[in-house]
Amino acid sequence: MVSLSGLVVGTLLGVVLHRSDFCMHSAFREVLARRSGLSIRAWLVAVGVQVAVVNGLAGVGWLVVFRPAVELWAALIGGFVFGVGMVMGKG
Repeated sequence: MVSLSGLVVGTLLGVVLHRSDFCMHSAFREVLARRSGLSIRAWLVAVGVQVAVVNGLAGVGWLVVFRPAVELWAALIGGFVFGVGMVMGKG
């Protein structure tokens, strides 16, 4: 069940990132080139909101944060799918 929920959340995140043309590679290139761009700001806002929301929900007891064991097959399949996506996106 956890793997299925991960697939659903990952798919939704992928759709949002695809529609918004967000690219982490471009965001970090902005930093390395010392350019002030929107990509790194968007990344920092996303990470900041996620940290605040997860810790806030865990703090009030609405969310239990646990570290599940890493399943080798899931890591291999996920890495393969990610790699195929990078090749298809010419990343």
